[in-house]
Amino acid sequence: MATRKDQKSATRERLLTAAAVCFAEKGYDGCSVADIVSRAEVSQGTLYVHFKNKEDLFISMIAEEHGQGAEKARQAAVSAPYMQGIISVMTDCICDVGFPIDHRLWTEILAVAARDTSVRKAFAASDKAMRKAFVELLEKAAAAGEIDNTLEMDSVSVWLYALVDGLIARTADDADFDFKKHLGVFEILVRRALGP
Repeated sequence: MATRKDQKSATRERLLTAAAVCFAEKGYDGCSVADIVSRAEVSQGTLYVHFKNKEDLFISMIAEEHGQGAEKARQAAVSAPYMQGIISVMTDCICDVGFPIDHRLWTEILAVAARDTSVRKAFAASDKAMRKAFVELLEKAAAAGEIDNTLEMDSVSVWLYALVDGLIARTADDADFDFKKHLGVFEILVRRALGP
């Protein structure tokens, strides 16, 4: 039997999933709270039990996505070869953006963060936390001699995630683009860019 906590968690996930679909289809500005609760098949009051407003829900989705990215980096930093972990983290982020976010929604998140000050601040904070975990992975790779240890790793993380964001956008915008077909070239270029 599901506990009250389990039910609350399931409802929250249902709201996040419904919002993700709605934001991906209609954009942040085009999607209303009414649209989200209708898709989630809950009352408007239920949404407000979990989130202050639509912006809070949107920011929560961003934080969850960045949290998943940080967890991927932490897992990759457990054991060598770390360079393969770097490639895997980046590839996973490009191929499987993360629940409940898809490629279209990630491009919408980037666009909203560029226009909306409070979303931008929240995005920057959770992005920084995610990249901190990735920097730790980069530093382990550098210490192991797998990548150039003279590079400033925070800057490297910004550049690599900019590449990830661009390839997510390409996947969302270009129906003919299949990242998996380009994986070999991607890996060669990243290895050459970071090589010792």
